[in-house]
Amino acid sequence: MDYEYEYDEMDGQDYQTLYQDETPVSAPVPAMEDETRARRATNRFRDSEASLRGNRAAVMGSETTGVVGTTMNNVIGMPGATNGISEVVVMEPRTFEEMPQAIQALRERKSVVLNLTIMDPDQAQRAVDFVAGGTYAIDGHQERIGESIFLFTPSCVQVSTSGNVIHEVPQPQPARPRTNAPTPAWAEPRTAQG
Repeated sequence: MDYEYEYDEMDGQDYQTLYQDETPVSAPVPAMEDETRARRATNRFRDSEASLRGNRAAVMGSETTGVVGTTMNNVIGMPGATNGISEVVVMEPRTFEEMPQAIQALRERKSVVLNLTIMDPDQAQRAVDFVAGGTYAIDGHQERIGESIFLFTPSCVQVSTSGNVIHEVPQPQPARPRTNAPTPAWAEPRTAQG
């Protein structure tokens, strides 16, 4: 059995005109927005291309080989993970401004030993809090290993202690005994004078 189909003969230009008539007209986009959109699209393409190269290298072992399979891996490897060499960075910062270096080392999968003995105690506490927050953000681990000395590790490093017991460092006693402050005048009971 033969079927006959009727087709309207249209060239490409007529088809586009027909399509434009059916769609609502939007406000014209300024040239500056067009430029920005084009730049964003280019950057997105460049970023995805770099990501594909990185994923291909992680899967194939070399950036120069192979074709990416049909499924894309959205996991981006961290630097230093492929060579199998672990590195420990020992830092003795003098100011809080040096703390981003510790975070950068953790992002590069390096362990960080932070010796804060030469910092002001308030700044040292601020520094520990800052690096601890960064360590938490990358699912890392932290351990106090001495008086004002801390170990921060990325998630790829397992930290264990002898007997898996975390030892608390005893707080040193002040060198001179504290003297009690005199009782303030407002704390004494008042007697009526008269």
